[in-house]
Amino acid sequence: MKGLFIINPSSGRQNFHDKIKDITGTLIMDQICNTIDVFYTEKQDDAQNKAASLQPGEYDFVVAVGGDGTLNEVINGIIISKSEIPVAVISAGTVNDFATYLNLPQTPAEFCKMIKNFQLKRVDAGRVNQKYFINVVAAGLLSDIGFKVDKDKKAVLGKLAYYLEGAIDLPKQFSKTLNLRFITEEKTMEEEVFLFMVTNSQSVGGFREMAPLASTSDGKLDVVIIRKMDIFQVTPLLIGLVQGEHVNHPSVEYFQTQKLTIENMDDQEINVDYDGEKLMDGFPIQIEMIPGAIQIVVPK
Repeated sequence: MKGLFIINPSSGRQNFHDKIKDITGTLIMDQICNTIDVFYTEKQDDAQNKAASLQPGEYDFVVAVGGDGTLNEVINGIIISKSEIPVAVISAGTVNDFATYLNLPQTPAEFCKMIKNFQLKRVDAGRVNQKYFINVVAAGLLSDIGFKVDKDKKAVLGKLAYYLEGAIDLPKQFSKTLNLRFITEEKTMEEEVFLFMVTNSQSVGGFREMAPLASTSDGKLDVVIIRKMDIFQVTPLLIGLVQGEHVNHPSVEYFQTQKLTIENMDDQEINVDYDGEKLMDGFPIQIEMIPGAIQIVVPK
């Protein structure tokens, strides 16, 4: 086989470079691959542009090496290219929700075994305005922490960097609410909220059961809305998040749909995150699910 590794060198801890060398060396030496090309990103959109330039059959697979943001760019590029080239994932970033949800390999030996077996799974992708996402679109409480954490802190501290930044920002965040209108084919809701998430998988922000009914192959968006609440309700909510029981909290709205429009009722400035990237489009946000949009290499 012929593979292309698209690598974000600023993702993850320092030793991940040795991990990549181990993987590529094994794939060649064990004759799983006869050709491996490597592309290093230098700036935003490099991964997307590289993947978007690919032709059908140019590679047997493309490996996204980085965090959720790197995977997002590769997914966007593959969909734009219409090449249908399968994507494999090596988690080297700070948060890797999609890889966690699919139980993708964490060691070089497991990854090489997965490529050798080469089992593919078609998964859904979401479209938010003109961009695609594989895991989540979110705004509100703590959802913009990824934009505030310094890249050097991410590399050294990993998830701890997010937790520290979140702890510092939490009191300020609870003073902010978003006045939004949610429109689906089934219903329309106007809510004052702390946070909304539109997910493709169950795992979001390191919480494995943020959207407990979610599946990457059901053709549905899972929507989690956390309404404004009194401060004494926050602790039970946080405990529920850890236990995966937050959807039963009275201030949480959870539903599934295929299409969703979100309108900003107050024209306030809102940072919207999609798979770790900042959505530059303004409101209204149009979100829909595209069933079976991408092929992912998964463990047998």
